[in-house]
Amino acid sequence: MSDAMSRRSFFAAGAGAIAATAGVTMAADAPAPTPPPVVPAAGNDERIVHLDRLTSREVEAWFKTSDVIFVPHGPISGHGPWTTLGVHAHGAEAVSVRLARKCGGLVYPTIFTAFAGATRLYPGTVPFSYELHMQILKAVVRSLYAQGFGRIFLVAYTNPEDLAGTAAARDLFDIEGEIPVSALVASKGINSDAAKALLTDYKGDAGEAIIDYAAMKILHHERAIAEPELAKVGLKSGQDQNPAIREDIRILRGRGARGFRYDSEREHSSHGTVGLTYQGQSDVELGIKLIDAMADYLLPAVEALKKHRDYLKEHPAKRIEKMEPLDQ
Repeated sequence: MSDAMSRRSFFAAGAGAIAATAGVTMAADAPAPTPPPVVPAAGNDERIVHLDRLTSREVEAWFKTSDVIFVPHGPISGHGPWTTLGVHAHGAEAVSVRLARKCGGLVYPTIFTAFAGATRLYPGTVPFSYELHMQILKAVVRSLYAQGFGRIFLVAYTNPEDLAGTAAARDLFDIEGEIPVSALVASKGINSDAAKALLTDYKGDAGEAIIDYAAMKILHHERAIAEPELAKVGLKSGQDQNPAIREDIRILRGRGARGFRYDSEREHSSHGTVGLTYQGQSDVELGIKLIDAMADYLLPAVEALKKHRDYLKEHPAKRIEKMEPLDQ
């Protein structure tokens, strides 16, 4: 017998032994059975909610149960020594994930091509215009709507990016055929009764810093707290402009809008504390509860958009006519 035949016989015998040991019956051309697509259920903390991590078959099956998708957006924007450049985007995505799990929705990949505002001089900030930011949001919504998503939410964490979401949502409704899209601002939920109750005994300052690290933990991007000793103490708020011009900027912003810039690291570094011990554990866990409270605050918008969309379908737009009497 040749060496080649000996090797073939050896490997064939080995393969047969492995199959027998594993209790497997080897059959030629017998494909493995294909499991049915997983249809996610609302409230399932284990299911995949990010659109980019699903297959097309899984999305096709999902469409039988829901039509809701959240589009988080926020800038890469300087926030000082212990809060990351992505804090706004992290907060928006984490709240979107929590919302998706609560209502059976999905989450579009976070859009970082966003207006960064006054932070453009901080190392790492990547600024874009409001115009480009808004156009990207509108293009994403058009594509999602064409795919069959029937309720689309543009989720910002706070300002300045919220204005792009608001303008895009209004344009898509008023100019482009009443597309079912709504702009949400996650940080509005920090003033909810549920969020306030969570903070009753917290001795720190719950601002963007605690949300940043909590959001990264939710998103499995957990990292050590930067400048931990500074982060535990925080900084006094209200120092966000040079004293020589501070009151003038407040007047302009308080009465309307005015572009401005930060000229020192201190001016945009007051974002609360993080890294304290609270109720026997890291206050990052408190931040996770705050994110849940924000998601709960926004959650009624999911059903409200459905009702508004359905109402509009039942009441097509028509020119407003004179009413007699006017108060009927």
